[in-house]
Amino acid sequence: MTEKPDHLFQAIGGEKGIELLVDRFYARVLADPKLAPFFAHAPMERLRMMQKEFFSEALGGPLFYSGHSLRQVHAGKGIRKEHLRKFVKHLLATLEDAEQDLGLTRRDVHAIYSRIAIEADRITDDVAESG
Repeated sequence: MTEKPDHLFQAIGGEKGIELLVDRFYARVLADPKLAPFFAHAPMERLRMMQKEFFSEALGGPLFYSGHSLRQVHAGKGIRKEHLRKFVKHLLATLEDAEQDLGLTRRDVHAIYSRIAIEADRITDDVAESG
């Protein structure tokens, strides 16, 4: 039996679930002293909206990411693989912590994480690591 394309979007609780996830995720990221400096001058409301679109699209929802390519957005920011690993670890921790609140199964958590992490890996492939 194959899952519907929007299975994960529905499992997370649709737009409200994504909003909750993004808010909790950025609370973690902004509290991380290694990651917070990347967001010091970022327009957070816009960033949250872009992230909601990104998550929605990745999980089969109706919103589609309308921002610039991941390469354009992250180029020249000094993002290294260590930063990306921390960022993605915060995503997994956020999903695990929200598992019960959002009514997710362990399988859903890992599927959501995989969909988002695949995209995140493209950032390190696309962004040159400068010394």
